[in-house]
Amino acid sequence: MTPLQYYLQGRRRLVLILPIVGLALLLAAGLYQGSIPQPPLPKVVFGDSPENERYDSGQPQANDLPSLIRALWAPVVLPITAPSFTTIDGLRKQLPRPNHPIHATPLGKRVCVLDVDNRGFDDEGGIFSNQLPVWDRVNGSTAGFLSHYLFAAIHGYTYKFVRAPKYADRAPHWAKVVFVKEMLKRYDIVLMMDGDAVFTTPQVPLEWLLNYWQIGPETLVAMPEDPALDPNWDIRHRANVNSGFIIAQASDLTQRLFEDWAECPSEKRYPGCAEWKTKPFHEQSAFSSFVRYDFLDGYSIDTHPQYIRHIPCSDANGYPEVAHYGCLGHFVRHFWQDKNLTVPEFTHNVMGALAPILAHSAYRQGGHVEDYRDMVLDGAELLGGP
Repeated sequence: MTPLQYYLQGRRRLVLILPIVGLALLLAAGLYQGSIPQPPLPKVVFGDSPENERYDSGQPQANDLPSLIRALWAPVVLPITAPSFTTIDGLRKQLPRPNHPIHATPLGKRVCVLDVDNRGFDDEGGIFSNQLPVWDRVNGSTAGFLSHYLFAAIHGYTYKFVRAPKYADRAPHWAKVVFVKEMLKRYDIVLMMDGDAVFTTPQVPLEWLLNYWQIGPETLVAMPEDPALDPNWDIRHRANVNSGFIIAQASDLTQRLFEDWAECPSEKRYPGCAEWKTKPFHEQSAFSSFVRYDFLDGYSIDTHPQYIRHIPCSDANGYPEVAHYGCLGHFVRHFWQDKNLTVPEFTHNVMGALAPILAHSAYRQGGHVEDYRDMVLDGAELLGGP
């Protein structure tokens, strides 16, 4: 056989072998999926991509996510003036004045859902890590912060995360007082939540809760009570309020109240308040023992309760594992003893809403279910029917 014949025979063998090798590689890589062509998966393009890549590709934009979330949750969002709501604990909550609600229309971007923290959160599972967090590895604070963003997106509120500076002379917790005050210069209502606090049912809008708790326009600030037991007593042996969940409404009086609160440790107005610079429970102990008993030049929570509202501990503090303290958290769960429980709580936030939406789309609307129950199978035959 001539060299040319050897060459041609080798070429023929190569032509036969290459497809087999290629198929084997596809199978090994898990890319071959039979004879049915598979459409490419959509790629979410994040905001730091080049403009032409983001908008010319026709791919979903990550920056569009709030609108998508709001549309997805719309079927299960509670109307602002709904006369009642049944919590996940089975309690039916009714509006005190269903015919005269405080809020009847959405507040939208006038509400700011605020996170304030000076920790880095740049480790694995943190929101500021170099790698976007993987769900199986997120920490408790990440789940909490994500739940706050989700709540804001569902209802069309503004969301802000303030990476706060640190004080030189006091605990970092005090920063939240200053930044709630600052945000009230830009928004009508600021809702500040700690990273270990999560809405149990984020489909309930803040407007409905304001109606339910009767937080009217005259209210400057509202916070939930702590469990009525040691070490949660103030100097008058009254249960502290908990500043891990703050609802504040913009006004000149509110600015004054928050300024006095932030300056409490200086003792210009409140002798003895310096104790709470670094001692737990820091800013909430200072508010509970001093500010609420003397604000706006002599006003007290006892003489003017309309200005400072106490939210029941059972509504917006605690969680099931500490229910024996009297605080279950029907609307807001604050996991102050086990912060990682925010992770399963956030899972419930998402799936609690998505499960009925998915079930309705798949099994209640037409086109997905074919019902042959009135027919009979006989070997390879399908008998009966219309």
